[in-house]
Amino acid sequence: MRKTIWLLCLVAIGLATMSGCNRGENRKGNGNAVYYWRTTFKLNSSERLFLQKHDIKKMYVKFFDVSHVWDEGVVPVGTTIFIDSVPAGLEIVPTVFITAEAINKYPEFTDKTLTRILDMADANNIKFGEIQIDCDWNGESAESYFAFMKKFRKMLDKKNIRLSTTIRLSQFGNETPDADYGVLMCYNTGNMRDWKTDNSILDIKDVEPYMEKLGGYRLPLSVAFPCFSWNVTFDDDLYFSNIEYDYYDFTNKERFKKISENRYKMIRERDERLYLYTPEYIRHEEPSIKEILEIKEMILKNLPSQPKQFVIYHLDSANLSKFSDNDVEKIYR
Repeated sequence: MRKTIWLLCLVAIGLATMSGCNRGENRKGNGNAVYYWRTTFKLNSSERLFLQKHDIKKMYVKFFDVSHVWDEGVVPVGTTIFIDSVPAGLEIVPTVFITAEAINKYPEFTDKTLTRILDMADANNIKFGEIQIDCDWNGESAESYFAFMKKFRKMLDKKNIRLSTTIRLSQFGNETPDADYGVLMCYNTGNMRDWKTDNSILDIKDVEPYMEKLGGYRLPLSVAFPCFSWNVTFDDDLYFSNIEYDYYDFTNKERFKKISENRYKMIRERDERLYLYTPEYIRHEEPSIKEILEIKEMILKNLPSQPKQFVIYHLDSANLSKFSDNDVEKIYR
């Protein structure tokens, strides 16, 4: 009798251990994932090495945006031009960004969106089995977004194509969209237009309030983290002006006066206002690996199950060079 009990205990322990290992192996077995968010698909040698070194198996590639232009209606914009071919062994997920204004007109472009994706993939010899919809819907456009997803998924089911969608933190607390899974976008978490915001790309105090809702979310999730930086510019009255990706040499004290840790005042050249607009104030934003890993740990504690994958946004050698290989592996594992 005692031997039987011991044997049952050993079997239970073994099964539990195997189950735990399988969860880790299944995620790793899927490989890692990355977004590609440029309008020209062309990979340099550093980016190709990144894909190989970090076992990138899936790439969400922005194909085009759908926007509502006041004088033209709903139109595709920002179409990606493929100059390079897709690396062998890399799964491409055509991704389409739809603005909140455009989604309200979804009956006009649902069919056109799928046709355009299929035509672009065919023209560039891209095989795919999944499409992702990225939409910044809000309370006013929620009904249209969910209706679009329901209709679009039915269309894709007929072609045996999976459907995924992005999920922003601010979209928690609503019903789950009709999709196979979502990618939780852990970036652009703060109010970039407010000068008082410390880091609108990623800040733990902006993410933390949503964690209670994470545990009850019914859609399977992958999680995306930011590995990019930008400069948020403001005028002399501290009103938001623009987002700029250009490099600023903030060490140049003749050009910039440091106000705080990541805030600067532009020192204008004589009569510069007459020739070219330049911002008055700049807030430089970029997430640190420490912040990313702290938020990753917080999410893992609140998610009811292991994420399908971890995703880095986005593949850009200039920004990724700020992270060591070890940093990247810590994000992925």
